[in-house]
Amino acid sequence: MAIDLTFNEQQRMIQETARNVFERMSSPAVVRRYEADADEFPHELWRQMAELGWLGMTFPEAYDGLDCPITDQFALYEEIGRALAPTPHLETVALAGELILRLGSENQKRRLLPAIAGGETVLTCALMEPEGLYGPAGVALSAEKAGDGFSLTGDKVLVPYARSADLIVCPARTGGPAGAVDGVSLFLVDPKAPGVSLEPMPTMTGQRLSAIRFDGAKVAASDVLGPIGGAWPALDDVSAQAGVLLSALVAGAGERVLEISVGYAKDRVQFGEPIGKYQAVQYLCSDVAIHARNTRLLALQAAWRIESGRSFHREAALAKASASKAAAAMTYAAQEVHAGIGFMLDYDLQLYTRRAKHWEYSLGDQRHHLERVMLESEAHPRTGVAFFYG
Repeated sequence: MAIDLTFNEQQRMIQETARNVFERMSSPAVVRRYEADADEFPHELWRQMAELGWLGMTFPEAYDGLDCPITDQFALYEEIGRALAPTPHLETVALAGELILRLGSENQKRRLLPAIAGGETVLTCALMEPEGLYGPAGVALSAEKAGDGFSLTGDKVLVPYARSADLIVCPARTGGPAGAVDGVSLFLVDPKAPGVSLEPMPTMTGQRLSAIRFDGAKVAASDVLGPIGGAWPALDDVSAQAGVLLSALVAGAGERVLEISVGYAKDRVQFGEPIGKYQAVQYLCSDVAIHARNTRLLALQAAWRIESGRSFHREAALAKASASKAAAAMTYAAQEVHAGIGFMLDYDLQLYTRRAKHWEYSLGDQRHHLERVMLESEAHPRTGVAFFYG
């Protein structure tokens, strides 16, 4: 069956609108400001995204969404990456919102999904723990029965937009042996509740990240998301889908990095010639283009499989493995083109270079996803399918 990986008219319109909005409201000056501002993201931009329907794109109409396919969201994420838009869309919509849609009770859905779509509520997901493991092995935070609810004890790290979040979706272990799929539960936690403390985690990436300590934090039974001990399959699916969108973001950023690098190679004169005339520089620019476009194609293929209801974990893992590699390789090649100026804080390239380190490891690094590709290939062998992984 042929796969059409070109954008349709609606997706082209989303992409064009998003580019215009982000050029106006998420300039490099805005991106720099929100690396250190008291607010973690521009709320005016968030409201604009809500008005355009982007905060409920894939939610059903019953919850004030637009019921769009993931490929529509893909077009938006390419532009988020291109502009480095400081927005908690991935955390609030693609992760927390999708988990609520899949696992939430009807009351939880009606309470939270319209509030997300309207820009009234910000959520984040606390996925990573200090051991730095991915998959069910990375869920060790303890959730013990306490009266009618649960008591959470442990730490989460590298949590985006935690200081802006109204609620945190937190996976914890309610049973099963360490590393097991069974025993993982999801909780909706108020970051201001007793027993929950947040601490900023300064990094070189420019991302606004926090460490969260749970010291016997109480969570009511009504704030359990999905079946107790059985939340992992949905969390696995949603994380894989979010990884596809993150890969689209990386591909969009790569296209902008390519534009910056080619523009510099044309303008920078050395030995009486633009440096872009030298083959070594052309190779470096070609490397950026290859990584960006390979990642985009793999991510689009995964998005197409999700949209068409097919199995997608192998393709999603290939896309994120490519994106993790591309994040490092594209910015490295671009810095080689620029030499010293690429690291200067008043030059835009360094904004992409620093964030690339976060993209490289967020939602699973290259090694984790290549291992997932192997496992999925062994479990679901297919014939006549060829992949290019650069």
